[in-house]
Amino acid sequence: MAKDEPYVVVHGGVHKTASSAVQAVLKRNQGKLLKHGVRYIHHRKARLDYTNPVQLNGYLRLGLDFKPNITDKDLEKLVRQFWKKVEAEPGERVILSDENMPGHSGHCVRRGRLYWRRTTLIPAFADNIPYPVREVHLALRNYADFFASAYVEFLRSATGARLFPENQMKRNVLSEMESWTKFVEEVQEAFPQAKVFIWRFEDFKPLFPKIVESISGNVVAHADMAVPKRKRGRPSASHQAIKVMLEEIERFGGDHALARRVEIQDEYPRGPEYPAYDPWTRAERGHLTRMYDQDVAEIRRRLGVTFLEPDT
Repeated sequence: MAKDEPYVVVHGGVHKTASSAVQAVLKRNQGKLLKHGVRYIHHRKARLDYTNPVQLNGYLRLGLDFKPNITDKDLEKLVRQFWKKVEAEPGERVILSDENMPGHSGHCVRRGRLYWRRTTLIPAFADNIPYPVREVHLALRNYADFFASAYVEFLRSATGARLFPENQMKRNVLSEMESWTKFVEEVQEAFPQAKVFIWRFEDFKPLFPKIVESISGNVVAHADMAVPKRKRGRPSASHQAIKVMLEEIERFGGDHALARRVEIQDEYPRGPEYPAYDPWTRAERGHLTRMYDQDVAEIRRRLGVTFLEPDT
């Protein structure tokens, strides 16, 4: 690494893999990490001032009319302003974290693909970082659970005109049969100088301290980090909540049902009484799980990434 350059680290999510928990710890310990030469860019600032304009420019390149239109000239100015405000010092470890790097949850469920605009959005995210990216950190998740959670997230933000039924989402996923292997290969191609760290979301709880330490460069032990204050967020939607919402969409239309989504979610929160949303049959889940296990094994064997593993 050139001594006059910061050491840039990207934490790219993905969605529905507890990225918010990682970001909360990094944010809570910003001051302590900075004393050790690690600068964490607040994830909301990163999304608003970097990811969003980069992606709006990408959409414009694809011929899509998303507002506002961010031209190449606009983007150059916005990116320059963003990195100037970051104030990255030579040799400093700079962490840029945003699970929106490859796209959005709706991109997944509407096409049944892993971020179907990623071939534009991931390189755009990488190319507008003015320093070489030295590390990329990613979580992967079982296809069955990833697409189910993405569909729940989609219903939280969709409009009535853009809704589509659960069975269409399932058909899309099962017909496309996307692969994390290809996804990781494209990340490696976009960040050619980066060492790629990967973990399975299914191992997240025992791995959490190791994940946070790895992203922050192992300068502070997780045990010595302050614990973020717990916030009462909205309850996660259960299988029953999604079932009721889909029934109301069919009976009364999308706008009516979506107007009640918070009320329905609060009435049927995920927990012991109401299990998580799971649209798959036993055979479908088994098929998706076998594909996931095979792809994870291939990524370990062939792609030269560093897999974070729980201590045994």
